[in-house]
Amino acid sequence: MIELQGVSKIFPNGVRALNNISLKINRGDFVFLVGPSGSGKSTFLRMLFREDRPTEGKILIDGKDITTMPESRIPYLRRNLGIVLQDFQLLKRRTVAENVAFGLRVIGTSESVINNKVQEALEQVGLSHKRRMYPTELSGGEQQRVCIARAIVNNPLILITDEPTGNLDPMISQEIMQLFLNINKSGTTVIVATHNDGIVRKLRKRVVALVEGQIVKDEEHGTYAYE
Repeated sequence: MIELQGVSKIFPNGVRALNNISLKINRGDFVFLVGPSGSGKSTFLRMLFREDRPTEGKILIDGKDITTMPESRIPYLRRNLGIVLQDFQLLKRRTVAENVAFGLRVIGTSESVINNKVQEALEQVGLSHKRRMYPTELSGGEQQRVCIARAIVNNPLILITDEPTGNLDPMISQEIMQLFLNINKSGTTVIVATHNDGIVRKLRKRVVALVEGQIVKDEEHGTYAYE
């Protein structure tokens, strides 16, 4: 599903964020991406949805080289990706349902399809009863659930998440991770960048650790430790 071939990223100021990374993530995998702040995790994720490009190497998603993909094709790439960030980025003047539907409307999906997909996504995250509420009326955990519903509403092949529990308490964090597990069971490939060692230790999924832009561990049923 995802393959990085000799990927490096060097910023204009000379900082090398990633250094000759090669990695394969199979369809249906659940992968924790761990490492200290500044290790290259966010850069890694941004390149998967073409927010950034590598300086060297190739990135293949579902067999397609996204490093050379024309800008006009990027929106089509992202339709197959769900993205959940630590900053919720919800539209405050739109309801829960309108936030989840926003991306579908942008690409011209019919209203009948939108209504069905939004209802299914909200049911999956346990928020169908709050579809008419606004983000400011929700708790932090509920806002993150809206973000997840927005990310999965189009049944993406891959779900990419960057510190999705960073602002949440331990109990809510566990609930959010359970949602990701359920989404993964449906066949979606899930990548979670996190500093939450407790969750990584508990779930014992595949762990890829980055330190100073290099992969120092790739372990099935791994733990958080990367030293």
